[in-house]
Amino acid sequence: MRFLLFVCLGSLTASLFAKTPSIDGTYELTERVMANGTVLRPPAIAALYTLIDGRFSLNLFAKNADGTIASESSVGRYTFKADKYCEWIEYTTRKDLDKPGVTNEAPAVTDHCAVVTKKDGRFNFSPPGEGVEVSFGAEGFTAKIGGEFVDHWRKIR
Repeated sequence: MRFLLFVCLGSLTASLFAKTPSIDGTYELTERVMANGTVLRPPAIAALYTLIDGRFSLNLFAKNADGTIASESSVGRYTFKADKYCEWIEYTTRKDLDKPGVTNEAPAVTDHCAVVTKKDGRFNFSPPGEGVEVSFGAEGFTAKIGGEFVDHWRKIR
């Protein structure tokens, strides 16, 4: 009887203290694989992305074919659950990314939330308005933009 009680209490305690799914961390962009197979690495491309306690910050720099620099710096808020990711960009500056020139306008969104699926221990979703598919795992994440490229991000903390 004591054994059964111990097992039941242990199961209850484990379920109460089970770790909540999280994508929190600081990530470094290690490489961008272009659709034609070309691989870009620093210093041709560099970025850091931090998500912690519902806040995020992204800084990205990429050297264009003509030698100019495209960049983005964004800060905002997010929520993450095993089945839903929501994001609100509060401030952004983007240069030569979506279109030529500099803008402080975040991508237009009709819904700030996206469905999250889990497969093979990875969380997969498409952040609202970004046109990117991300797949987070323990080691980091990948970000794919259509048939253009796949970015590989390594978790550094």
